[in-house]
Amino acid sequence: MRKIQRKPRHAVLTTLLVVGEGADDRAFITHMKQLFCPRGSGLKVQVEAGDDGSAGNIISNSIRSYRGAAYDRRILLLDADLPPTEAERKRAEQAGYEIILWQPQCLEGALLEALGEPVRAHEASQQLKQRLHPRLAGHHTDPAAYATLFPRTLLESTDNPALLQLRCALLNQPAE
Repeated sequence: MRKIQRKPRHAVLTTLLVVGEGADDRAFITHMKQLFCPRGSGLKVQVEAGDDGSAGNIISNSIRSYRGAAYDRRILLLDADLPPTEAERKRAEQAGYEIILWQPQCLEGALLEALGEPVRAHEASQQLKQRLHPRLAGHHTDPAAYATLFPRTLLESTDNPALLQLRCALLNQPAE
């Protein structure tokens, strides 16, 4: 008697699109994805980078680029130093996007804060990049460069609002 082989069932995946402003954002978000979204987690995450333009341009390009794609959830991570206008924010929300602002000021500000370092209001994003980038274990557009400085334990213990929201999204949980 022949055994009947059944095809393995595929679990239904929840899909998440995360769009950051540029290559640095994509690299760091990919690093967090590797830590919090292992294969088999039930969440399929696509990480993309905007064109490093204004918040309005990134919103417009994301809406246009991913209009036909079926994602369960869509997130835009934008710098807080040049946030979207109310009209841009509303347009993003109407297109199904949640907006998370990197605070203070930008990705590097959020990461320095997670390390327990003060970020002063007068510091520009470029100054924050100059403080953080030399400490990374590689080029700032490489996800592996963030692994040593930002292990899972640090990212689980931070109270930075943007990092908390991103972590919850990658764990497929509501925001804390």
